[in-house]
Amino acid sequence: MKRIALIKDLTDLWTIYKPELEKYGYEVVLLEVFKKQDYDRLLNEKWDALIWRAKHDPKIRTLAKRLLYFFDYELKVKTFPSWNCYWHYDDKIAQSQIFIKYNIPGPNTYLFFDRNEALDFVTNKATYPIVYKSSSGAGSSNVELLKNSFSAKLYVKKVFGKGKETFFKEDLHRGYVYFQEYLKNNEGDYRIVCFGKERIFGFFRANRPNNKFASGSGIIEYRTIPNDLLEFVYSVHGKLNFPTVMSYDIMKDNNNNWVMEEMSVIYGDLTSEERYKQSHHYYVNDGQFIESEVTDDIQRYFISSLLKSWGWIG
Repeated sequence: MKRIALIKDLTDLWTIYKPELEKYGYEVVLLEVFKKQDYDRLLNEKWDALIWRAKHDPKIRTLAKRLLYFFDYELKVKTFPSWNCYWHYDDKIAQSQIFIKYNIPGPNTYLFFDRNEALDFVTNKATYPIVYKSSSGAGSSNVELLKNSFSAKLYVKKVFGKGKETFFKEDLHRGYVYFQEYLKNNEGDYRIVCFGKERIFGFFRANRPNNKFASGSGIIEYRTIPNDLLEFVYSVHGKLNFPTVMSYDIMKDNNNNWVMEEMSVIYGDLTSEERYKQSHHYYVNDGQFIESEVTDDIQRYFISSLLKSWGWIG
């Protein structure tokens, strides 16, 4: 019998995964990994798989990276997420490297690790307004708009000095600046999820009132997804070759072309499940996107897709 270590995480989706995996006859052991007894069990017992939907809290993310790498690459144990899907999670700098490698369109981005180069940029080269972001963070918590060089210089001096607090106090923004051009003609952005190569779904997130950022607004519109957007995200997903699932945040640039903001293998939780159920769903058939009603449970579908990708079921 295959044994699966299932980490009890903040998304609460483990409450669905455990009984669903047990239907296939697997032994599923629920672990609270931050407790020493369970951490020791994880390292000292034999496992066939490790599943941990580890969210972006730095304490959680740091330990998850250590364990997912160790299990995936050193022990050759099946993991979700795989290390290939997780190492860049909630890390805009790492994702920008991937987008450059695979020639994936994104907003014009300006990254500096040197204080003087950053000051020269904001004084002599930047076009305002300009967006700054910390490398980590969710829900627009670490994103702001700089309207002129004066405010930009203050920001640069702060992050190259004592640093700037982010949503998580231990995740100090210090020693770099990450600027992006301001994409001014968007009412919001799209959250699109790809399951393998065969299923796509998603919704539109409107900007918050009196704010130009959509992430974290909670204003959801279940729009039909434009075909050219489906083609764009499917092309990106194909280039990156993620085996099970990945979510993408996408908007239009100032030339009205689709661009990738960021991606995340961990998205949503039990409380946001209804958003994904109400989304427009599309199956990919011979290069065509066929809209279909949702007739199954999304997370149960995810489990079967995951097991297929592992070669555990046909």
